[in-house]
Amino acid sequence: MEGEWTFRTLEVLSSHPGVRAGDLCGLVGQGKERFKLNVRKLKNLGLTESLGTGYRLSPRGEVLLEFLRSEASHAT
Repeated sequence: MEGEWTFRTLEVLSSHPGVRAGDLCGLVGQGKERFKLNVRKLKNLGLTESLGTGYRLSPRGEVLLEFLRSEASHAT
């Protein structure tokens, strides 16, 4: 689960729960299929949940995102 895509994807899902992948993929600079694949990777780690339409962060994903935000703010 390395790479900046992880943080960007968690941020986007946190800010836009329930929004279709096709509407979110451009926000992270990925094609729809790549975005969906990455969301599935995060889901397999228990970080996201699928909704009827779109996705949201799981409680575990929220905790990780807060940690990543904290780390990013300390790095600057």
